[in-house]
Amino acid sequence: MQMIIDFDNPSTFPASLGNWDESFENMIRINISLEGVTKGWQIKHQLQDLRIDEMPIVTEFVSANPDVEVVVCHVTRLLDEKILLQEGLVTGGGRGSVAENRLKTLLEHIGLDKDKIDEVFTHIYYYWERDKEQRTESVHFMFDKSLVYKDDTANNFAINLGGEILRWSLEAIDRDLYKREPYKRLWIEGTPSIVKFKCKLSDVHEICRNAVIAEIVKYFIVTRMYGYPYEFEFTGMTNSSIPAENIVSIEEIEGFIEMQEKYPDFEGFYDELK
Repeated sequence: MQMIIDFDNPSTFPASLGNWDESFENMIRINISLEGVTKGWQIKHQLQDLRIDEMPIVTEFVSANPDVEVVVCHVTRLLDEKILLQEGLVTGGGRGSVAENRLKTLLEHIGLDKDKIDEVFTHIYYYWERDKEQRTESVHFMFDKSLVYKDDTANNFAINLGGEILRWSLEAIDRDLYKREPYKRLWIEGTPSIVKFKCKLSDVHEICRNAVIAEIVKYFIVTRMYGYPYEFEFTGMTNSSIPAENIVSIEEIEGFIEMQEKYPDFEGFYDELK
């Protein structure tokens, strides 16, 4: 049976990642100071200095289990859920890609003419080239969907259609462009959403693959050894697009307008949706 790790369900975590020998536990206890500790995050921060992602308990698991599947979350704004269920989550892709065509179609949809679209794309191309690996070849994810409701830097990925690169590109032209029509449609249309998807461990980008498994080890350390709850604040990325069949669920972010309206820039911005 295929092993599936769902970060919304700790009962799916491999037991082997919480079974360690006495020398490992002694090493942890020697390096973790409990002075003044009242919250789990205080232990978690100390664990970061121990480089657990480089320890055998992690590296051996990663090497032995490339096909284990992990279920994680992607935050976005969806114009049409059906397209996602047909085509999956597509990476930025760069020039000549499916993503480029999607963005041009989106800008045509809100009523931009060719000259305006070309102006926007001069900035999009710049950001794509600047952050090529992270922006054109990866799908970004987080572990815990509840982070969307706790951290506005997480729910901000659902603020506009077209994603972060398009938002940056519009800001490069004029920081207040989002307030004007037809650009405002990118902030008004669509549904702020959390997309849960699964992928193989081998499909997680190599720069964060070990860290994904290290988070589970740290979860066991904090909850079992010290008895504190553990919050997953980890973010990572894949090394490819996510096919439609790997989409697990799509849910609307509840109370999204209220999250944004607490900031002066968005006071009254969403009145037409009420």
